[in-house]
Amino acid sequence: MRSLAANFYDVTTLSSGERDRLDTALHDIANAAGIDPAGAILLRYTMNAVYKLPSANLVLRIAPAAKRSTVRRVTKIAHRLAELDMPTARLAPELQEPIETPNWTASAWTYLPQVPGRRHSPAELAEPLLAFHSLHGLGFPIPHWDPISRAQCRLENAAAAQDDDLGYLRTWAVGLVGLELDDLVDWLRQRSRSVRAAASSTDWQLPISVIHGDAHAGNLLTDAHGRTVLGDLDSVSIGPPEWDLVPAAHGVERFGDPRDQYDELSAAYGFDLLSAPTWPTLRSIRELQIVTSVIDGLSGRPEVADELAYRLRSLIAGDAETWHRYR
Repeated sequence: MRSLAANFYDVTTLSSGERDRLDTALHDIANAAGIDPAGAILLRYTMNAVYKLPSANLVLRIAPAAKRSTVRRVTKIAHRLAELDMPTARLAPELQEPIETPNWTASAWTYLPQVPGRRHSPAELAEPLLAFHSLHGLGFPIPHWDPISRAQCRLENAAAAQDDDLGYLRTWAVGLVGLELDDLVDWLRQRSRSVRAAASSTDWQLPISVIHGDAHAGNLLTDAHGRTVLGDLDSVSIGPPEWDLVPAAHGVERFGDPRDQYDELSAAYGFDLLSAPTWPTLRSIRELQIVTSVIDGLSGRPEVADELAYRLRSLIAGDAETWHRYR
């Protein structure tokens, strides 16, 4: 099998076993879809492996087979948003349905070439978010916003790890986080319960609507018509619009992003989350989400494991240390 290792190292450091696993996933999905994976470039690998295939004019988002229901839901949502002409990325015309193999599932999206070096600013989120938040539904059931349950699910997946994965997590927890794995899991479970209690008593400031669910500038693209659109529709749900402003606000407070960029977004959108009474609760939810998002898939990803351990140490200590984004 042809190795894609040179492209992997542009994103993050992976073990040879993890590189081989993703190589297999890419080739299996490409074969099922009838496309050539030559020249594939790994753009992102956190919960999904996202590949650019310029020769096929598409982007593949690949996930384990256990996420089939999510991928099927996302493609249905993408179809509906396209019908409504919402500012969102579009499925590839020739691959409108999920691509499935025994071990993997994927969706295929139209590749949108971007201007080299051009980075979207948080303020550019305002227009697509206002469009999302004008919707009260999509005409069929979609999930209700519940990031706490998703965080708890990933935590329990990690707690149920077996064999080599369990051994890795135990060594990682003691060596890098400074806690036995069982103690770390217990701390995160308690954190989840306290965050859920706070969220259940919160009065949201904005009317409940359709939300993107993972709205940050890194998910913005410019389409062929020059319109700014949102990609990554995995978290689309019904919930509080404030949640879509959390990544930009949290970026200022925890990742050291420029405050003026956040201020431009809040002015364009018309709501200042950092001054809202809901912000402390939303920040707690966001940090729980962030420290559980990859905890059940750390093996073979040393840079991700190191950064997650740093974030956990910081959160447990209650400090305001600056975190770093995954590459």
